Amino acid sequence: MTNHCPRFALSLLMALGIMLAGSVLAEPAKAAGVHQLGRAAEDSICEKVAENWNLVPGLPGIKNVHVRVRLRLDRTGQIVGEPYLTTRGGPKQTQIAAAASALRAVLRAAPFKNLPQTQFDNETSSVEVILNFTPSDMAL
Repeated sequence: MTNHCPRFALSLLMALGIMLAGSVLAEPAKAAGVHQLGRAAEDSICEKVAENWNLVPGLPGIKNVHVRVRLRLDRTGQIVGEPYLTTRGGPKQTQIAAAASALRAVLRAAPFKNLPQTQFDNETSSVEVILNFTPSDMAL
């Protein structure tokens, strides 16, 4: 199941950046041994990424671009390893710009604080998070 991040009251500039970029979705990881974050933690991550997301306006075909960012977070909310990005839809140059923008937003937003420590056990020192950036979900 994909969880939609709620929209938050943001400054006009921030709201414009989010509107141009699209919405942020968090989706629980499905791999064995990977713990799923709770809804509140997912929403917090989505909000923080959205606050740091800035996409160049007027990119051709942006409504058709979908960017997925898969990352692992440690107990302190730091990103473990390199985030993995995939894109689809829209022109290739727009995909590249959208992916770069999504990656910058995730890196600027980290570390993600107040992760529920119950998601970690002795065997699991990190959790996997999948963020979906989908501009077509927004009224562009």
